[in-house]
Amino acid sequence: MNPSTDSFTMNIAEMPVTLILAECDDATRARVLDRYSAFAATPHAAAMLSIRLRVEPGAAFIPIGNAPNWQVRTTERDGRIEFESYFERGWADRITGEGELLLRPEGDPENYLRVLYAWLCLEQPGLVLHASGIISNGKGYVFFGASGSGKTTVSRLSLDRTVLSDDLVIVKKHNGVYRLYGVPFRGDFPEAPRHNASADLRGLFTLVKDTDHFVAPMEITEAAARLASCAPFVMAQAQSAQRVLRICADLAAQIPVRALHFRRDPGFWEVIDGLD
Repeated sequence: MNPSTDSFTMNIAEMPVTLILAECDDATRARVLDRYSAFAATPHAAAMLSIRLRVEPGAAFIPIGNAPNWQVRTTERDGRIEFESYFERGWADRITGEGELLLRPEGDPENYLRVLYAWLCLEQPGLVLHASGIISNGKGYVFFGASGSGKTTVSRLSLDRTVLSDDLVIVKKHNGVYRLYGVPFRGDFPEAPRHNASADLRGLFTLVKDTDHFVAPMEITEAAARLASCAPFVMAQAQSAQRVLRICADLAAQIPVRALHFRRDPGFWEVIDGLD
């Protein structure tokens, strides 16, 4: 794509968002266009939001200290989403359809976009999940768990299938059916291609490293709680947390949630394929 492009509309999980790049330097434009090109919307797609990006020098918005995790602050009130991280600060207003992201020269729009789509998904209803997502034989599967549980390992062992992400995926209802959607965001597996693909969701698996491959059932209440713990950015406020829990309960009631015990080889797919 031409780095001089003044705007770019991405379409992630059927939620188009336009990024206005007219006030960005060429390097920022080129980075945005290259990173998200696989998720370019079709011509004349009607965007849900138009976000103006600006790059300005200045101090960090959040002082860089010794926090154990990367700091991302976000709230939502009456359709207005607020966002702040070290080198990025922005907002988006669902009522006006406008927003702005201010970047320091060392900033990156990625975390803002992750947060933005997490909030947009709640309206669908749907969720951004901290999980790996894989399409196998036209069916969508989500693998979730705490850091170190094996999401990236499962992704690396599944390269003969369509790996959507080892870090974040979107699950949302489409015509009353939950579908799994790829996103352009990556975690510890940055070299994997970014597939703009989707499939009906057929299974959700919390990961358990073990010496053999097998699955164990999970009660809906426990499954919903575990899924909610993997919904980033939107759990800090009581109202949105309640919405997440309702979606997780509905999701667990409609889609089987199981514990997948696995060792470090792709044999777990034989177990999953045998479930259908």
